[in-house]
Amino acid sequence: MEETEKSTLTSNAIKHGVILGVISIVLTLVYYVVDYTLLATIKIALLSLAIFLGYGIYAGIGYRKEIGGFISFKNAFLHGFIVFALSALVSTIFNILLYTVVDPELGQKLTDVSVANAEEMMRSFGMPEDQMDEALEKARTDAADRYTVGGLALGYIYAVIFCAIFALISGAIVKKKQPVEGM
Repeated sequence: MEETEKSTLTSNAIKHGVILGVISIVLTLVYYVVDYTLLATIKIALLSLAIFLGYGIYAGIGYRKEIGGFISFKNAFLHGFIVFALSALVSTIFNILLYTVVDPELGQKLTDVSVANAEEMMRSFGMPEDQMDEALEKARTDAADRYTVGGLALGYIYAVIFCAIFALISGAIVKKKQPVEGM
């Protein structure tokens, strides 16, 4: 990849990573203002993941068009990875501020909601009470740790793995080989 193409890829991906990070912040704020318990639901998490993946694909296709309509899988993956990883970093920094400065009690509130959701799910599967009590105590500890600064930072490390998976998916969708002349 030429140096100018690499800087164009990087600058485009950074721009879209910041935009996606801001989208993530806005969604989090909307969920928080409307009903903070939305932040602990599977449906909202899946909706957010779909929005992030969709935006990453949109950004990749836009970049592909910008550079002439063709992009290798490698470059499409790299573009997507930068977009997703930067977005996750922006989101993580915001979440640290939200859980430690804006609403320090939010982590405990979400832990309670998460445990209640887990209990409801376990009851619906007919889990025995003794097993459920043990599982709920572990769920409470795990959920509480998730909303600390360390837990959020560790969450970013896990998020980078998902960013790579999303980049593989978006890269496969965005890539487009240039046709070979004379065939």
